[in-house]
Amino acid sequence: MGAQEPPAADAASRSSDPEQAYVRVLGVRLGQYVEFEYSLGDGDLAVELILPFAAFEEFARSRKAIRLAAADSITADLDRLAWRAGQPGLLRQTNR
Repeated sequence: MGAQEPPAADAASRSSDPEQAYVRVLGVRLGQYVEFEYSLGDGDLAVELILPFAAFEEFARSRKAIRLAAADSITADLDRLAWRAGQPGLLRQTNR
């Protein structure tokens, strides 16, 4: 489960600030947890984490993380999770 190489568009958009945080949603587990990668700086090293939807939102917000585009294969699951949690729009925020 190592970090995957970011797509060229993501690599080009990353800042040179070593303290800038990034999150990339990888999937949805059991219809209630968000699986994601978290990295700092250039993204050469990332950790995979799983949090409940609300905790993920707070985690990303508190770290002022830039949300990298989610994989196309999980966008529908992520959108359903956001609606069920009463917070539609997570997908739009993630794909900014």
